[in-house]
Amino acid sequence: MIVVVGMECLLTATFVNTLCEMGRKPAAVILSDATRGSFDRVPHRLPIVFQDGRVDETSHRFDIPLYRVHDWNSVPDQFLMQFHTILVVCYPTLLPAQRFTELGIRAWNVHPAPLPALRGPDPLFYTARGDAPATITIHVLDATYDTGAIIATSRVVIPSGCTELPSIRIHAAHAAQLYVDIAQMGRVGVPQQPAADGQWAAFPRPESYTLQSHWPMERTMRFVALTNARSHAYLVPETRQWVRSIDPAGPVRVQCADGVLRACL
Repeated sequence: MIVVVGMECLLTATFVNTLCEMGRKPAAVILSDATRGSFDRVPHRLPIVFQDGRVDETSHRFDIPLYRVHDWNSVPDQFLMQFHTILVVCYPTLLPAQRFTELGIRAWNVHPAPLPALRGPDPLFYTARGDAPATITIHVLDATYDTGAIIATSRVVIPSGCTELPSIRIHAAHAAQLYVDIAQMGRVGVPQQPAADGQWAAFPRPESYTLQSHWPMERTMRFVALTNARSHAYLVPETRQWVRSIDPAGPVRVQCADGVLRACL
């Protein structure tokens, strides 16, 4: 049996949904919840209006036991030992990897970036910016962020014109397929190489949204499209103006390496 550990987000929800649609329904789902003082199960309910993209809705729809936790010391060993595999998908804090090992549980992390590049909490922003190719990496969970031995990696094809939320769904569905493909292979992880300087995928700061003039037009348009759900403005460095979208009728010139785009304030 497997348990998916994640947070209430589109990436985790789509991953769980895809596993279920492929006939690999998790035995349980555990979500991070800083408001919970102990480990407890969320009672199922009859959804009146289904909200797509939520983990709790997906769990209820597929009748998967759903738990929430903040302090992993409150999770009993007897509960964890039901599972042969823990799949971590978008969890916000470090997990007790050593404890899982001692209990004989395989623990893998799903990371949407080509490790060792873009370790950290927001790799999708930086792949959207063109810093690295869209990729799913499954690696052994260890005591630090995204440094465990790599089990498998696979490039993700993001179609032209795709926006942020569909891109997240594509990454999650690809990750679920990759897990299913390798789950029974008994792979031994390959240790990661050291990460290059400046490759930490931190939560972006305002200056991270700068539209660089040396980028081609295609990269600039793709970056804006793949971060459009964040409701953040983009800085045009030549004019020091913040713009909201690329628009041929926009009043602001955005200089690119191969031409000029227009943008709206």
